[in-house]
Amino acid sequence: MKLSLLRHGEPVGGRIYRGNQDDPLTPKGWQQMLDSTEGQMWDLITSSPLLRCQAFAQHLQTQQHSQLELLKDFTELGFGDWQGLSASAIGQERVNAFKRNPIDNQPPNAENLYDFQHRVLTAFNDVMTKKSNATLIVAHAGVIRVIKSHLLNLPIEKMYTIEVMSASCENFEI
Repeated sequence: MKLSLLRHGEPVGGRIYRGNQDDPLTPKGWQQMLDSTEGQMWDLITSSPLLRCQAFAQHLQTQQHSQLELLKDFTELGFGDWQGLSASAIGQERVNAFKRNPIDNQPPNAENLYDFQHRVLTAFNDVMTKKSNATLIVAHAGVIRVIKSHLLNLPIEKMYTIEVMSASCENFEI
């Protein structure tokens, strides 16, 4: 089975710790996603329900006549007090400490990383049981990092060593 992981493109509001804030894509973000999915087909599309993922997933579903499932468990990590802030507003050293050790340096009032991992992998495992030749997951950087950490047998504490570019679409054979 082909599994594809697609991160949303550029959202309105620029580069911030957006978490579950529901911002739509910019026109550039739409184009990024169109470019990265060009020529690919999926019979099952699953997506975060947040606008920056959902709107494009619905567009693809209409174009490809695929099955679409919106999964709340594919919503991005809740960043607590960092929600809506840029790295410069938070402080680059605090951001770097979080990325090096997200367990001991999580943002105040953020979703627990192990709970986030459990939420995402429970949904992922459910998606993997569906009969599909080609599945696309449209989600956020954190969700994709959790899934890739799982696929690559990396501990969740190392998830921020995985780079996930805007609108990147990676394919795996499962």
